[in-house]
Amino acid sequence: MITFSESQLFGWMAAFLLPLFRVLAMMSSAPILSNRAFTVRARVGLAALVALVVAPFAGPVDPSGFAGPAGLVLVAREVLIGLTIGFVARLLFAAFEIAGEAIGLQMGLSFAGFFDPQQGQANAVGRFVNTIAMLAFVALNGPLAVIVTVVESFSTYPAGVASFAFVLERTPVQLGGEIFALALNLALPFMALLLFSSLSLGVISRVAPQLQLMSIGFPVTIFTGLLLLTLGLPMIEAPLNAGIERMLSHLVR
Repeated sequence: MITFSESQLFGWMAAFLLPLFRVLAMMSSAPILSNRAFTVRARVGLAALVALVVAPFAGPVDPSGFAGPAGLVLVAREVLIGLTIGFVARLLFAAFEIAGEAIGLQMGLSFAGFFDPQQGQANAVGRFVNTIAMLAFVALNGPLAVIVTVVESFSTYPAGVASFAFVLERTPVQLGGEIFALALNLALPFMALLLFSSLSLGVISRVAPQLQLMSIGFPVTIFTGLLLLTLGLPMIEAPLNAGIERMLSHLVR
């Protein structure tokens, strides 16, 4: 007959609950996984399955330290790590939206905005580029990469250790700089070609003053921008894949 004591049962529960809190926090902030279409029941079930798999090697969890105020500190640490991983993955899409905003501004579509209940005022081109990036994220198994990152994080930040040193390793300034650099790299080719198109229209207006630049310049700029988006968006896979690897690798190095 298999017997176990109350302390053993409490230790198993502690070793399971700490990883569960980290995975659940990640799923509440990560893109796609936190979507409303992904039901809470499915989210909790997937988090429990992942926590059950990683529990044996999640870290040395002391059952006696799990009770009382020390236990709340451990839970807060796990939740903070999970939220950080999901937030960093979500930040990646801010780069694509910034790039889309810049491209839309250069196309002259800055007025073509609408109110998004989730993100407030949104630009049409920025929202379109963000949607394409989200679809490419799913096609590249991005949600699986985020889950793998949270699993690998237990080797870098073991559960049951009341230390918040990981917060100082990646500051918001560093993350913001990387996001802005990625957005600039994405938008610069489109903006340069659109600027060349605008300069060409300016030269044409000087050569042929009888042409009404306002009547033909705006449609030409929009057509050029849409054509560049059509040709350039299929190549979004490479920067998105590089961004996923770069942003998430900083969390588990």
